[in-house]
Amino acid sequence: MTTVTDMSPFAALRARFPGTAQRAHLDVASRSLIPASSLDIAQAHLLERVNGVIDKDRYFGLVETVRQSFARLVNADPIEIAMTKNVSEGLNIVAASIDWRPGDEVILCSDIEHPNNLYTWRNQERLGVVVRDLPSPDGLFPLQAALDRLGEGSRVRVVTVSATSFKPGLRTDLHALGRACRAAGAHLVVDAAQAAGITHLDVEAMGIDALAASTQKGLCSLYGMGLLYVRRAFAESLTPPYLARFGVTIAATHEADYDKGPIHYKAGAQRFDVGNYNFLASALVADTLSMLLACGTPAIDRHVTALATSLADGLTERGCGVVRPAGAIMANMVCLRIPGGGPASAELQRHLQEHRVQAAVRRDLLRFSIHAYNDRSDIDRAVAVTAQWHERQSRV
Repeated sequence: MTTVTDMSPFAALRARFPGTAQRAHLDVASRSLIPASSLDIAQAHLLERVNGVIDKDRYFGLVETVRQSFARLVNADPIEIAMTKNVSEGLNIVAASIDWRPGDEVILCSDIEHPNNLYTWRNQERLGVVVRDLPSPDGLFPLQAALDRLGEGSRVRVVTVSATSFKPGLRTDLHALGRACRAAGAHLVVDAAQAAGITHLDVEAMGIDALAASTQKGLCSLYGMGLLYVRRAFAESLTPPYLARFGVTIAATHEADYDKGPIHYKAGAQRFDVGNYNFLASALVADTLSMLLACGTPAIDRHVTALATSLADGLTERGCGVVRPAGAIMANMVCLRIPGGGPASAELQRHLQEHRVQAAVRRDLLRFSIHAYNDRSDIDRAVAVTAQWHERQSRV
């Protein structure tokens, strides 16, 4: 009998996710499966609350474990990590903390972004900020247009982009963008909703100044918890838009203590921590971060990108409309453009579900998204079921 310890690292990881036996779950971009261990961890935590026997100092220690683990995941210092409730809150913290001046510019591309990385910055227009929405004719971030704008002596303060786009799920060259932002004195702010825990991110090497993530996708955990990286020098130039006890440094022995003296913000991004933490979600993501770190994001990145490339190749061979423009840098996603648009994509999604394949429809595209627990059998099933539907539609 084969045991988990006898398996390859990714086969062993897959065995921790019983949902993989139910269907080909190719929808991490919406939400991840969670491991079976989450049930025991959640039950133990809730039983402590039911019985009224808790150690809050241990809970705070758990939060610090998460902070340290996420810092390792993205190559940051723990002092540069704040705890949030989701990506949107993290992005809004950064946007609301900047000392905007009328005429300052933000560069973004609404064609490929989730709306929550658009409204955040559009909301600053009330302060006189100019949002430069660069068009994307091919589904890629318009890198050259952004570089040109940065090099024109403009007043760009922020360039914001997703590490892996909301749609069509392709990477942005963050190394090139980070270098250009640094040279121009602008800040690179990254939405890592579709990348953290899935593709390899190195905030130092990529020149990222702020990065927002959440735990329900690539970190394989619950809704309602996020993590925000802000480069220490950048964070310490920012004024928190709201403040609580955990965001200040005082000579105190208890979380409820107060100092009437001058306010001293905590170092780095920890000045952005507000109120009590999501301790249950912290307990669960501490476990999954440990699992992801054991695999290593470079290896996970290679695994998911290879599977996505195989999926895109297989679907292309079957005549399906894979969105893969020239120059695209593959990540963990594959999107299809279906004749008939959104309604036809929804019909294909239902067909996939009937055959135990989970995918998503985003705007007019059918979107597959892959994580470390997926394997070649999931890809083969997705190709076969999609091709079956495509061939049937072609005969109509």
